[in-house]
Amino acid sequence: MILYGIIQIKNMPKIFLTVSLLLKMATDGDTHHILSIGPFDMPPGGILKIPFAYVAGENFHTDPSNGDNLPLFPEAYYNNLDFSDLAKNAQWARWIYDNPGVDTDGDGVFGRYTICVLDSQLVDNEWQILAADTFWYQGDGVPDWRAAGPPPAPYLWLEPTLNGIRIRFNGSRSETEKDIFTQIADFEGYNIYFGRDEREASLSIVASYDNKNYDKYIWNSTVSKYIVEDIPLTLEEIRCAYADSCNDSFFDPLSYSRSNPYYNVDSIFYFVKHSYNVVGNAIEKVYPNARDPRLVHVDSLVDDDYTEEGYFKFFEYSYSLDNLLPTIGYWINVTAFDFGSPKSGLQALETSKTISIQNAFPLIDADELSGERKQVYVYPNPYRIDAGYRASGYEGRTEEDRPDYRVRELNFANLPPRCDIKIFSLDGDLVRHLLHDKDISDPTYNHDSWNLITRNTQMVVSGLYYWTVEFPDGEVQMGKFVVIM
Repeated sequence: MILYGIIQIKNMPKIFLTVSLLLKMATDGDTHHILSIGPFDMPPGGILKIPFAYVAGENFHTDPSNGDNLPLFPEAYYNNLDFSDLAKNAQWARWIYDNPGVDTDGDGVFGRYTICVLDSQLVDNEWQILAADTFWYQGDGVPDWRAAGPPPAPYLWLEPTLNGIRIRFNGSRSETEKDIFTQIADFEGYNIYFGRDEREASLSIVASYDNKNYDKYIWNSTVSKYIVEDIPLTLEEIRCAYADSCNDSFFDPLSYSRSNPYYNVDSIFYFVKHSYNVVGNAIEKVYPNARDPRLVHVDSLVDDDYTEEGYFKFFEYSYSLDNLLPTIGYWINVTAFDFGSPKSGLQALETSKTISIQNAFPLIDADELSGERKQVYVYPNPYRIDAGYRASGYEGRTEEDRPDYRVRELNFANLPPRCDIKIFSLDGDLVRHLLHDKDISDPTYNHDSWNLITRNTQMVVSGLYYWTVEFPDGEVQMGKFVVIM
């Protein structure tokens, strides 16, 4: 167990900090630990941040009655202590405070490391290294205060389609960036979330993409149980190691289970799917024949290996949401998650479902799209105050603290990226002027709304109104709507 925290103090000229931690121990009752540091001289308005970690370890006492040895038999007490889990947690606390292999201040120092030789051969009575790995075990002395996290979220684009939305994303970073501690690219898959508003509770998974890999459970005679000792293995890795050949399509890892394990020369093991192994579903590769940049020398990469945005085509995916209502805005996000650490019991980590979430409106039906310029329309028409739009979720979502008259929406659809929207009364008086200006890459560029508040900051009254939309080239479209208050 590692308990992390940061104490922040400000606006105090001089302080001596004392931290009291009260823990309920399993057998010895309440125990107080007092940590004191300081004094610190602080300027007016200054801020002092003091990070700390309280580190504990499981199975510290190898004998449940070890406490009986104190104080008469201190040597026996000490011999029944196991510091391994405590030491492991202390090492992780140190790594989180100062990440190993990370040049935090940009001075070219990454910390201390050791070289682990993976393969070598004897040439002219001298051993030559064929393969090696660098293991960083200490940081550069500059605090990072950064724990392990999920792979970066993919780059995301939403493209409105006919009664739907095409989701396009690129995982050039997600699938190649290494974990800060293991230095392994631990990407596992993607989740696509979809909802009527941007709240996490409103989002649902509509599709997943998960690497096809397996956990290898090996029999450990020391603890008398099967344990995972490595990261998930791909199907190719398993077949190359245990099948007749790497191309043996008849070798199925799942045919070796706990009740029917694989007996190797020096080990017994079986395989379990890691996560769901969902590959080849409705999430498609946009460029299925693109080259994997990880297998190509950087000097041989050409323009055709990149998308228009400058990312690798190999990591480009798409997914289509169909049968959507063009009058409703939808919130969509794509997250990336890693495979966790089966060996240490660490669950998979996933990027935020709500950070960088995007909103889009589907396009209208084919008849409206037949012309080169789409016909602007207004909805709901008529707008009725007694229609229960808010209760039905058409307006005011995520704005529970605002009154009804502050969340009303009259929507304009099929707008160009830039235009002037004007609303007039039946007598020709200007009620409201809206400037619509969005980049065409914004998936909501064809939509805008009016809150039914006049240019004099008053609520609109019941009646018939006219609207005009003036395009940049001077063309004007006109229409009318009714408000029933």
